[in-house]
Amino acid sequence: MPVARLRPISRHIAAVDLHGRFQVAVFLVRHETGLLLVDAGFPGWHYAILTAAESLPQPNRITDIVLTHAHVDHIGGAAFIARHCDARILTSEPEKAFVQGKSLSHAANGLLPRLVLAVNHWTQGRRVDAIRVDETVTDGDVVHGLRVIAVPGHTPGQIALWHERDEVLLCADALFNVNGAIGYDPVPGMTSNRAGARASLVRLAKLGCKDVAPSHGPAILGDGTERILRFLGDAVV
Repeated sequence: MPVARLRPISRHIAAVDLHGRFQVAVFLVRHETGLLLVDAGFPGWHYAILTAAESLPQPNRITDIVLTHAHVDHIGGAAFIARHCDARILTSEPEKAFVQGKSLSHAANGLLPRLVLAVNHWTQGRRVDAIRVDETVTDGDVVHGLRVIAVPGHTPGQIALWHERDEVLLCADALFNVNGAIGYDPVPGMTSNRAGARASLVRLAKLGCKDVAPSHGPAILGDGTERILRFLGDAVV
């Protein structure tokens, strides 16, 4: 079981850092009656996440789990945590089938992503306990203060979440911040549609968010938009 480290992001948001080559994090978001969990780590990481949640002041029951996309490092603990906490599982409609077990290779654009995602599903996906999505969300919906933003590309139905009160963007895998540099997924072939991923990052840049917390690596606080714009170069018009 990995050791979890709580990392405060803002008044209502804490990252739960878990070990791993790409600095995997999930997020606990406080609301009036408990906690909302954004993503659920790899299979087997559920106890570390639950321990982190239980260390927070009450009410600290996880009431909802929002899965930003269907990669194994984001959904692995969802089924166990949902059963343990009697929590709802939510994701976008385009991502629902993949969260519930369909291979992302079916939606990949290009030979390399199809191959990589098929192999990943065969070797890693079957380690994930079956997930039942209770509710789907769409662009513009608000769940416990988090506004849903559609950012397809990395996967067909990936979503980011904008905490309007804290002014923090949880950008999922629309952006990575590992090894001291921001960019797209460093694993070749894991992004379903690279052009779509770029378009979604342009959309996030246009939101003007100062504080951006990716699911891999440290949060970018104060200059999130500027860092993204520098990375994109002349792509934003």
